[in-house]
Amino acid sequence: MSKFHTSEQPGPAPLIWYARCPTLTAMGLVANRGVFQREFLRENVHLVSVRENSTPSVRQGHLDHSLPNLIREADAATALWAHGQNERSRLLAIGQTYHSVSVVTRPGQAINGLRDLVGRRLSLIKEAGNFSPAQVRSLRAWETVLDVAGITKSDIEFAPVVADHPSVPFGDVARREVEALLGGQSDVAILFGAKGLELARSAHLKEVHRFTAEEIRSHPRLAGLVELRAVTVDHVLLEGRADIVTRLLGNLIEAAHWAEAFPKEAIKQAAIEGKVESDDAATAYGDLLGASAKLGLEPERLAAMEDLQNWLKHRHLLPEHHQIAAWTDPSVLQAAKQNLNVEA
Repeated sequence: MSKFHTSEQPGPAPLIWYARCPTLTAMGLVANRGVFQREFLRENVHLVSVRENSTPSVRQGHLDHSLPNLIREADAATALWAHGQNERSRLLAIGQTYHSVSVVTRPGQAINGLRDLVGRRLSLIKEAGNFSPAQVRSLRAWETVLDVAGITKSDIEFAPVVADHPSVPFGDVARREVEALLGGQSDVAILFGAKGLELARSAHLKEVHRFTAEEIRSHPRLAGLVELRAVTVDHVLLEGRADIVTRLLGNLIEAAHWAEAFPKEAIKQAAIEGKVESDDAATAYGDLLGASAKLGLEPERLAAMEDLQNWLKHRHLLPEHHQIAAWTDPSVLQAAKQNLNVEA
């Protein structure tokens, strides 16, 4: 099944860790509904959520993919960085989250449009540790916004804002940006998704511009605002129990179909994942929750991953020799789709 070695006779089922980010993921749509548990109800398979575990080695291990028997669906930048560090993971599928992105400032500021960013201090978050996924997301978003506005980096100044280590569950990234903005440390910030809408409203921030999920999906120039996700798995787990990994990936593939069939319940689950109100989740994701939950390895998804890989290489965050093709195992996705009788 896999292009990597798999055992002909499956061995004892291991304890399997699963991890996801707090925004929309296919894994988030199934995690709270007991889907994984029902899949292996009569088998000796134990699935444990990283999110509910506070052990430092576990929290760090899901970031750098050193945690044994891990399947993870979260930001692609961290997944790329982790594979560049130790090559322990295999890429199974790619997701693209479309949610609103808001450019905000303090009340009373004479910043009424994107062109008014000239000469301003733009908040740039930096989490503690060797790698900051929030910094990657923020910088790529700012590059996109500045390009759309016709502004160069020489026209602005980045104001560094320090946040928790990325291993902290539901860390303080967005909250710290709001504090820096209100405290005068920066003039403008970018807030993402439903949590960004909630924080902007509660802090009475002024919204300079909002890019909707639909706009971000429709316009190629806004590709830097798409949240790229990677579904990755510990290669030892894949080599030893490709059957289990295929079934888990099948559950994740079905999440998009479920979201399209039950949109109200899907919004509710996305809100639970992000610890936000359902109305904010509905506004942030628009009608694209199902599209955002979809996973695949189509050429356009792989091209987006290549673009991110090159971006990281240019900033010396990834080895020059790193290649997406060598990291990817498409056979698991093909097998999962065949099991579900959907088009491979």
